[in-house]
Amino acid sequence: MYKIFKIVLLSCIVFNSATVSAQLNEYLADENSRISISQQTENEIRRFVDDNFKNYKLSKETTDEVIKHLKEEEEFTDEELQKALVNTKIYELRKLFFLQNPDKKEYYLAKTPSQTIMQTCVNGDFESNTAGYSFWSDAYPQPATGTGFFQSCSMPTAATATNMVTPSTNNFGSTITLISSTNAGYQQYDPTLAALGVNVPTINSNGGTKSIKLNNANGFGSSDVTTMSRYFPVINQATIDFNFSLIMDNKPAHGQPIQPFFRVRVYDQFNNIVDEICIIANPDNCLFNTLVIGSNRRVLYTNWICARLNVQDILNQPGRIEFTVSDCEPSAHFGTVYIDNICGFTCAVPQLGALSTDPTNINCPDMTGATPIEVCGTFQPPVNAVVNTISLNILQNNVVIGTMAAPTTLTASTYCFTVNPTLFGANPSGDFEFQVNGTFNVNCPAGTFVYEISDNSANIGPDVTFTDCCQATLLLASPTDDLNNLAVAATKEKERSDWIKAANIVSVGDNTTGNGVVYHAANYVELNPGFEAALGSQFAAYPEGCTTDFVYRQQSENEPETKEVRATEDTVVNLIKIANGFAIIPNPSSSTIEIVMKNAEFNKINITSIDGKTVLNRNIEMTDKTQVDVSGYANGVYIINITSEDGRIHTEKLIKN
Repeated sequence: MYKIFKIVLLSCIVFNSATVSAQLNEYLADENSRISISQQTENEIRRFVDDNFKNYKLSKETTDEVIKHLKEEEEFTDEELQKALVNTKIYELRKLFFLQNPDKKEYYLAKTPSQTIMQTCVNGDFESNTAGYSFWSDAYPQPATGTGFFQSCSMPTAATATNMVTPSTNNFGSTITLISSTNAGYQQYDPTLAALGVNVPTINSNGGTKSIKLNNANGFGSSDVTTMSRYFPVINQATIDFNFSLIMDNKPAHGQPIQPFFRVRVYDQFNNIVDEICIIANPDNCLFNTLVIGSNRRVLYTNWICARLNVQDILNQPGRIEFTVSDCEPSAHFGTVYIDNICGFTCAVPQLGALSTDPTNINCPDMTGATPIEVCGTFQPPVNAVVNTISLNILQNNVVIGTMAAPTTLTASTYCFTVNPTLFGANPSGDFEFQVNGTFNVNCPAGTFVYEISDNSANIGPDVTFTDCCQATLLLASPTDDLNNLAVAATKEKERSDWIKAANIVSVGDNTTGNGVVYHAANYVELNPGFEAALGSQFAAYPEGCTTDFVYRQQSENEPETKEVRATEDTVVNLIKIANGFAIIPNPSSSTIEIVMKNAEFNKINITSIDGKTVLNRNIEMTDKTQVDVSGYANGVYIINITSEDGRIHTEKLIKN
């Protein structure tokens, strides 16, 4: 009997494995079909741009802004100006294509796999091409978006209806390139560096036959911010390791905030950042090798680097990884990166170091201080770096409400903070998170360079919560308990299970409804002599128990709901269609004329005399030409207006003799 059971069990395992394998193959096949369709769309876009390039011109405002921006930021030639204008026009035409063909966008976003597949790092080395990944590139035309768009490592990016891109194979001029050593056009070494006498491979030595390159080495007219994203139904490993190789153009005169950057983020299922790496082009960082091209330009590059992201916070949870690289803000200097081996392998020595905080989940800690909270974890300094500081922040709603400047205990690879509950405030309520920050010093040729690494504690939900530990009563007196409207929520929001008696002062804030002080208690809130809400402050008190729901002001039933509608940038196309015009044959004429429109059709004719009197107003079937008898018109000048199929009115003069 035992043997039979064993055989049946083995059969089930084999069957299940075969089922998962079949589902994976089906998913990859569907994804490759999607990519093939999007590649066909890219060909359509190129034809659309070619067919319409002469039919549209940039709006005068956009053209003027491009010129203005270049004058402010760079020295440029006429050739570079024309290149900037062409790049901007192509970008606008691409937006126009997607606005006219919204159904095409679905083929640019990777489909979500089932939970039974993709739980391990399938296709982390791109050997199945780009299946499982979505790509987009925001070509911020300079300066149609102005300079305010650039936020360096904090730069927002998201896939929209018009910015999706399908990687092209071995096209090093594309914003996103699939590098394949088995396809035509493959270059073993990065062409930009090779032209400068340096050979850095385009594929990692452990990466099989493929890798991904984000962004290109172009400049002027478009500050490209290019992103690659991938969704995991289940994160089933504590870290995501990967390889990358950076090449960044760097202008000495530009400050760090506007230099190219490379950023990697992992998000949880609620779109919170779990871990992040961000590198800004900086020759002082000895991560980079530097090639001095001239007084106005340096090229910074790395060889292939191994890096690690800590994702144990969302172990066994859904997650998403996102790689982003940018040009500099003024657009003349580029940033590009090669990526390979995304998870599926172990980075023995993470070049950029690692920091990990152990899970903490405590409900209603002892506020007497008799039972301190231990926050511990491990760290690994970046290569050749030594630990400088490790500190702890206590956060509520992303606001720091308590800090510890140094661990209670520190070893060569571990740390522990003994946190006194008083750091949460006198009367804490709500949820709190721990954040550990490390700084590491490394000696570089330019001097000491400081790496910064941060990590939040590794669990879903709050690290410490006071949600269900409300006290019964509260006395507030001035000046000890005086509050400002702009204080953090943990300070200005008070609740009790019985009553609150207040004799304190609420001082003026920013006059914004909802930013006020809130007291609520189950039985009553009593405002006693000495209580004052100063002119301009906001204050609310009402009977309600410990709900942690600090509603300041609810919308009246008679008050109409208002919604803010924001136009997204990619729905505005800064192009003006060049009118096709029409011909009047013959002109002048004494009898019959023929109205002919090239490359378009019209369905309405209006003819007025020079003094504005209408002599003909006729709707016709859509056509590109028609005849009109003008023999009965008095001699003179007439204005002929026709309405084209797109609703535009085109005007020409007729001389009747």
